[in-house]
Amino acid sequence: MTGLDCILVPLDGSERAEAALDWAYALPAQRVRLLRVCLDEPPDTQAAARYLEEVAARVRPAGRTIETRITHGGPAEGIVDDATDADLIVMSTQGAGGGGRLLFGSVADRVARHAPAPTLLLRAGHHPVAAQPVRRIVAALDGSLAAERALPLATLLAKQLEVPIHLVSVSNEVTSQAEGESEHRPRDVSAPLDEAPDAYLGRTATSLQALDVSASTEIRSGPAAVEVMATLGSGDLLIITTHGQGAARRWQIGNVAEKLLRQAATPVVLIRADSP
Repeated sequence: MTGLDCILVPLDGSERAEAALDWAYALPAQRVRLLRVCLDEPPDTQAAARYLEEVAARVRPAGRTIETRITHGGPAEGIVDDATDADLIVMSTQGAGGGGRLLFGSVADRVARHAPAPTLLLRAGHHPVAAQPVRRIVAALDGSLAAERALPLATLLAKQLEVPIHLVSVSNEVTSQAEGESEHRPRDVSAPLDEAPDAYLGRTATSLQALDVSASTEIRSGPAAVEVMATLGSGDLLIITTHGQGAARRWQIGNVAEKLLRQAATPVVLIRADSP
């Protein structure tokens, strides 16, 4: 990946969903596509088209092409189908549905599991993640090839935004017990490598520095979500991998990722570990 061409922003007519616009406009991309998935056939399509044009007219960042598109069907399915040419999806975890519970277990969850592009999710509701300039990219790694799928996007964003990358790893032994994982798992791409965490992170940081990206490392012990959150600060953007449609992975939707989405003060980018 040499750059972001298209960022997809699904909108449902709510202010909570529109909170994703500030983040989408802050990230480097040639195009930003505003998508409205309608459950009904026309004439609602005309109202949806007017809404998208009004939203697009509010802010038009210099050097960006703002597109609008309307599809019909289920919200998650419509977003996934439209993301075939997108490099990143930026969306809120709580839209028009409202209520105290995050919609992560519904539309956002299905999008993150099945979309062909990484998904940047923003917590809305009573304690939203406020838009601010990105000052650092944080990548959570566990020594596995699956977790390393976060590195290409992290590197791309770090270069384009001219910010450093912070690599964090949480102790395998403590994390597996705290998150209720089996101590005896089959070896696959999600299994940690046989290498000391400090050596692994140091080697990974060196490879990033060879790409002219400033990189730092941190090793912690404890429950994964708690320890990752402890590393986050103002202006951070967290990138982690998820298990997607395959077998359960270390940073799995509904467990670590959902805890981070509910509590972290930063946006969270989810990348499917089983993505092509």
